[in-house]
Amino acid sequence: MSDDTVRLGVLGAQHGHVGGKLRWLRDLHAVDLAGVYEPNESVRAANEQDPNAAGVPYVENIQTILEDTSVQGIVIGGAERQNPSYARQALQAGKHVLMEKACGWTHAHVDELTGLAEQGALLFQMGYNNRLQPHFLRVLDMAAAGAFGEVFRVRAHMCGAYNPNADTYRYGGGGPYFQGGIFYNLGSHALDLTMAVLGVPTTVHPFLRTERFRESGYVDNATVVLEYPAAIATIEVSDLETEQRRPRSFEVYGSEAQAIVSPWSTVGDRSAAVAIHSGGVEAGEAGWHMHGTGVLMPFLPDITKFVGCIRGEQQPRFDYNHDRAVHHTLMDICGESNFPEESA
Repeated sequence: MSDDTVRLGVLGAQHGHVGGKLRWLRDLHAVDLAGVYEPNESVRAANEQDPNAAGVPYVENIQTILEDTSVQGIVIGGAERQNPSYARQALQAGKHVLMEKACGWTHAHVDELTGLAEQGALLFQMGYNNRLQPHFLRVLDMAAAGAFGEVFRVRAHMCGAYNPNADTYRYGGGGPYFQGGIFYNLGSHALDLTMAVLGVPTTVHPFLRTERFRESGYVDNATVVLEYPAAIATIEVSDLETEQRRPRSFEVYGSEAQAIVSPWSTVGDRSAAVAIHSGGVEAGEAGWHMHGTGVLMPFLPDITKFVGCIRGEQQPRFDYNHDRAVHHTLMDICGESNFPEESA
């Protein structure tokens, strides 16, 4: 282990994204993985069948990680109802946190967790894994630099393929999913990106519908309109498509430039890319230029950014205020869920 290696731990290994993160925590030379706490034996066994997650060291007691003073940061990757408890314990132990989305299911969750991080001068990064990918960063950098001019519209389309079990909480004892359904699940990604461009909306107009899950009332088809003083944003999310990856798009329209990210990740014969039109109206069709990404490494930017920030070599791209605002807006759209936290 070199002097600049960062020692990290993991609490929970049930989230759908955790396999992708475990791969890098296991394989990166910059990371010394202290251990993964996941008390569910069947989950551990299933992870061992996943090449991304196989071979990671598990610990039997959560305190093995929390009380290890050499552990600087903790990745929170449990089931959604477990993660607020895991994050709270990590922050109370003085550890930096990279938490899987979403930040709980109440307004209070995000205030408490970001408050603990601020009080302890600790990193608190949310695992919205698209926000640090190069094609999205190109768009966000343009927005931050004012290259779009006056942004008047953002449109996001991020859907899932139909799954007859989508309305059921997938862990523990099952039961109903969170308020807002597919928007709580996938829409939060698109909301994070939209608010990175436009900030906090003045008004939210959620259109949350149930088309195929009539018995449970699970929201499977949603369009949310966000109002701003001089702009409007629409986010389209459903759990009903026959194939979900190719149609995904994120679009920003301004007075001087516009950008269309599509697809978000490699699918079939198309790689992730962003088409950017610059030069204003005068540029016409010649103003379009395509920017590819090459081979994307899912979840690698999340881990390398977390490590870089812990080392003090980088600053967080998204601060407490942004992540707080995104979660509060998500709760305004979906409503709070009345579920107890699960602790393991």
